[in-house]
Amino acid sequence: MIAQMNYLAAEELLKLFRGGKLKVLLLLSFIIGVLFVFIGDSLGLEDNLPLTAIELLLAVVLPFLMVALGSDLMVGESKGTIKHALKLPISREFLFLGKLFAGWAAAAFIVLCMFVPTFVGGFILHGVPAASSLGAGLAELGGAILFSGLLLVLANSVSLWVGSSGVGLAVSVVLWMAMSVVGFLEPQLNRFFVTDYADWLQPLLYGGNAGMTISTLLFMTAYYIIGTILGLLAFQRKGF
Repeated sequence: MIAQMNYLAAEELLKLFRGGKLKVLLLLSFIIGVLFVFIGDSLGLEDNLPLTAIELLLAVVLPFLMVALGSDLMVGESKGTIKHALKLPISREFLFLGKLFAGWAAAAFIVLCMFVPTFVGGFILHGVPAASSLGAGLAELGGAILFSGLLLVLANSVSLWVGSSGVGLAVSVVLWMAMSVVGFLEPQLNRFFVTDYADWLQPLLYGGNAGMTISTLLFMTAYYIIGTILGLLAFQRKGF
C-alpha cells in the first residue's frame, strides 16, 4: 500500500512538473529568493538571512503561491485525464491522497526554491552562520514547509467545493484577508487562525514556550485533518 501510494504521488508530481503553473511558481520563488538576498544586504539584514526571509515572505508571498497552486491542484484536472486515472484499480480516496501528497511535495519544492538562494547568498556574503542560527533556520524551514502544505490543502478543499480554480483562489484570498483583519483587531484570536505563522513556531525557538507551540501545532493538525476530509468529500461528489 505504501509503495503504491509513493508511486502514485511520484506520478502525480511528475504531472505537475510537466504543467506550466508549477514551473512558473518555482521560477518565481527562486527569483524572489535571489532578490531578497540583494534587498536584505542593502537593508543590513545580516542576522541569519534565510530565517529572516522565511518570516517576512510567509506574511504574504508564500501564502499567495500556495493558494495559487492549491486552487488548481485538482479542479484544473481535465475530465479525460481523471477518468483515465479512475480506471486504475484504486479507490477515489487513494487517488485523492496521492494527488494531495504530490501537491504537498510541490509546495515543499517552492519553499526550498526560495530558501536555497537566501542560504547560499547569506553564506557568501556573511560567512558560515552560528550553529544556533543554523538550527533555528532549519527549524523554521521545516515549519514553513508544514505551514505551506497546510495552505495548499485548505485552498484545494475550497476550490473543490466551489468547483472553480479561479473562484477558489478568490475565496481563499478573501478568507485569508478576513482572518488577518480579525487577528489584527483581536490579537488573542490569532493562534486559532492560519494567518499568524510566527505565533505557531517562534515561542518554541526563541522563548522556550513549548506549551504554546504544542497547542498551536495541534490547531495546525486539526486544520490539516479538516481540510483533507472536506476536500475528499468534495472530490468524491464530483461527477467525473
